[in-house]
Amino acid sequence: MGLLNRVVEFFVKDSAERKRFVNEFNANAGMFFQSLAVDTLLTAKICMGDNDNTYRHELSAPVIVSGICIEANAGKQISAEDIVMIGRIILSDQILVRRMFVLHWDTLIVRDSRTGKFVDWRIRDFFNFGGLLNGRS
Repeated sequence: MGLLNRVVEFFVKDSAERKRFVNEFNANAGMFFQSLAVDTLLTAKICMGDNDNTYRHELSAPVIVSGICIEANAGKQISAEDIVMIGRIILSDQILVRRMFVLHWDTLIVRDSRTGKFVDWRIRDFFNFGGLLNGRS
């Protein structure tokens, strides 16, 4: 294990859970691609988050690993509109967004590996704080 990986593992205590999240995403995306349910193979990887301090939150990992990138790697080339649509689908799932938040990610990046086009989002902007649980007071 390299020195950089050891430093990251030290600072990001949930690194095993983060790897599990990425592996589950990649397994599910691969299954959908192989079954012809989708035209493009998406893969997730941990990446550098946005350097802008406005993306950071109280649980953010060190910036070198504070991003999660969903990348289109095989199949058809995707347009900028499709990149935005993929991001919106991911960010509309409250459970998924909260899981990314508690796993120390502050930036979601959706990218087409062929064109290099990408869009990034600040994860904390996509979940609701407060409110009543189950409608009970």
